Amino acid sequence: MNWHIVADSSCDLLSLAECPPNADFSTVPFSIRIGDREYIDDEHMPVADMLDANEVHGVSAQTACPAPHDWVERFSAPGPVLAFTISSALSGSYNSACTAREMVQEDMPDKPVAVIDTRATGPETILIIRKACRLIQQGLPFKSIEQELVETAARTQILFSLASYHNLIRAGRVNRLVGLLAGHLHLWGIGIGDENGKIAMRGKARGEKNMIRFMAEEIRKIGLSGKEIVISHCQNEAAAVKLRDKLCEMYRDLRVDIFPTRGLDSFYAERHGLIVGF
Repeated sequence: MNWHIVADSSCDLLSLAECPPNADFSTVPFSIRIGDREYIDDEHMPVADMLDANEVHGVSAQTACPAPHDWVERFSAPGPVLAFTISSALSGSYNSACTAREMVQEDMPDKPVAVIDTRATGPETILIIRKACRLIQQGLPFKSIEQELVETAARTQILFSLASYHNLIRAGRVNRLVGLLAGHLHLWGIGIGDENGKIAMRGKARGEKNMIRFMAEEIRKIGLSGKEIVISHCQNEAAAVKLRDKLCEMYRDLRVDIFPTRGLDSFYAERHGLIVGF
């Protein structure tokens, strides 16, 4: 039996090193329209070019989640499917995937398809997908894996540190006044994904050093859900490495992995932004 692990492109993964031998991994892309150009968030996405275009034409920028037919193709392959989407509070991707599941199950009523609302994005999704890989390798039944993944999504946390909240403000994802204040005068705005999968501001920090200290302290206050952390960064690997080193000073035997953001998370995190899943 071959399992299929599918995620929308908010997961920031292009491949999955932990994928079990009896499973495969693929992603379905978001799209980003800036001015008269559409960017597809796949392996060919020119992230730097998209960011440049957004900074010039950002007032007209829009994102679109994968359509149901994008998911249907992946769901139709023989074998059980585990699908992961960005928070349903931030995008219609979850609803689109659920529609696709219904379409597939009209023809294949017994087809096992689980759609997991990660209630997050990027690095937290990576942690949940890794959990799925471990559960598959343990040989657990489909329903048990689905339930465990839902519970994992509820336990894990996500923290943001962004130099700009312009795109999140335009999309209505954060309060306009709060977002503008957070991004003003070179302040880092620091937010967290709340229990409903929405973005809640936690504070601000002046300068990179204070930002890293603030983020590390927030993670300490909230507590780790396990012994691994994932950091996604938008063209800011140096700060991601500094945060990793700070966290490794705080916690023994901690695994910290760093990934560049793909297109969608780059669009919303904007240049220099960090996203942490833990």
